[in-house]
Amino acid sequence: TGISGHQILGAHWSTWNEALTEAGVVTSSFFQPKTEDVSVIEAFVQLVQRLKKWPTENDLLLERRRNRSFPSVPVVRRVKRELPFASRIVSYCFGRADLADVVRIATEVAKTEKSEKPSPIPESICGYIYMMRSGRRYKIGHTNSPSRRHREVRLDLPDPTTVVHTIATDDPSGIEAYWHGRFSSKRVRDTEFFDLNASDVAAFKRRKYQ
Repeated sequence: TGISGHQILGAHWSTWNEALTEAGVVTSSFFQPKTEDVSVIEAFVQLVQRLKKWPTENDLLLERRRNRSFPSVPVVRRVKRELPFASRIVSYCFGRADLADVVRIATEVAKTEKSEKPSPIPESICGYIYMMRSGRRYKIGHTNSPSRRHREVRLDLPDPTTVVHTIATDDPSGIEAYWHGRFSSKRVRDTEFFDLNASDVAAFKRRKYQ
């Protein structure tokens, strides 16, 4: 229509879902249930057993093309982030003679996981400053749960919304004010949206903690 979300939300409806509901669109019909971790692990184990090696992302993509029931790469990534993934594979297969090869392969990968030291993060974290992209614009705000905030925001916006980067901080309100002030000349009216360029985004992404 050429009408931006900012001309609609807060003027006629408070959320995008309210606008869709009044238009007669059943928003719940778009809901996709979360894939259970155990289903992802089972599919991954079967692939390791067949390939006789630890799959690369290209292997995952190829398997997804061949078998649409195989979890998508983003879903596999999510499960990998939650806990040491190779160790979970070992635990899942432990004691099963038919999966001995999978245990051997996953055990080698698990050793690498244990040797990788996570980046030091201060203990005094109170929250996060997030940058999300929706359409051509960027939203900067603060939250104590970036994943939950992303779920909330993407329901309210008409364009696909992705998390660009988060900054851990012990002063969420103060650091949010810093970034809002830094990009004040690019702010979209009285909102948390900004018209940023590549160098602006790169400057934000360089910060891990502030």
